[in-house]
Amino acid sequence: MKFALLALATLFASPVAAQTAPATVAPENVLSSVTADWNDDGGFDRAVLVSGEDDGAADLLIYLSDGNAGMKPVAYAPAMVWVGSSWGTLPSLKLSDHNGLQVYSENSGIGRDRWEETLTLAWRGGQFIVAGVTYVDRDTLDPDAGGNCDINLLTGKGTKNGKAVNGAPVTIPVAKWTDDSLPAACQF
Repeated sequence: MKFALLALATLFASPVAAQTAPATVAPENVLSSVTADWNDDGGFDRAVLVSGEDDGAADLLIYLSDGNAGMKPVAYAPAMVWVGSSWGTLPSLKLSDHNGLQVYSENSGIGRDRWEETLTLAWRGGQFIVAGVTYVDRDTLDPDAGGNCDINLLTGKGTKNGKAVNGAPVTIPVAKWTDDSLPAACQF
């Protein structure tokens, strides 16, 4: 445990990507982190989700191995996802079955409008992009309300409420993702 905290502190003491990213991140602001090899160079890459400066938002920072047993910042997405203050409202990072980076956020604990969102990210053309969106919405008082969608943004194909949908392929860098980026085919 001490080694893990030391490793995180060392990582956060290094500079991060441009776009007014924080120069350091306090370990107590870390909500989630994962390590994988997204650029296939055999080194360790890391994504870190932290409490953002904007209240109610979490920032995403992604580092890739630099070939010298170190890491370099390659992506910073301020206010990437919503974050609440209790269990059932905290976002997290996870890996897909194919080692892809996923940003998971939810509201499963407050009010009647409950939802889950998974953003699947991919390393393409020297940048991280949002490659897919999976969204589920439900109303705890109206079992007939809500819906779901699963869209591959790279192809524009997916499903909405169990039916096939097709849209235009889009490339959205993680730093440009906002709630308004959700494709029309996925809006309810």
